[in-house]
Amino acid sequence: MSAPFKTIPNTRSLRTYTVTFTYAAFRCRYEMEPDKVNFATLTLTYAPNALLFDFPTFMDYLRSYESEPTSLESAANRILDDVFEVLQPIWAHVRLRTEREHGVVIVIEASQGDVPSVARL
Repeated sequence: MSAPFKTIPNTRSLRTYTVTFTYAAFRCRYEMEPDKVNFATLTLTYAPNALLFDFPTFMDYLRSYESEPTSLESAANRILDDVFEVLQPIWAHVRLRTEREHGVVIVIEASQGDVPSVARL
């Protein structure tokens, strides 16, 4: 299987730092009702190692969820798994936040790796 997104070399891999990426238009299909759409804000924070994600292909990867029936919980965990498999970061944290009718807010968070001291969530 090919990687879900491309990477570029991290020219500062000897320094510990974090990258935060926010995508306010994350969408996926409801698992139980594929004709309906889940909307959420996705935030990915990670401490890179030797690789960084290639932005255009990472955006294509996230947009691929738009046609896929999956729960937000499954999407958050699969994104974290793919980030770890492809980038092999020191640490990564995925957060999906959605607001529903009647003021209901749902937040899904998943992390993996050793949290660096520079990380702020």
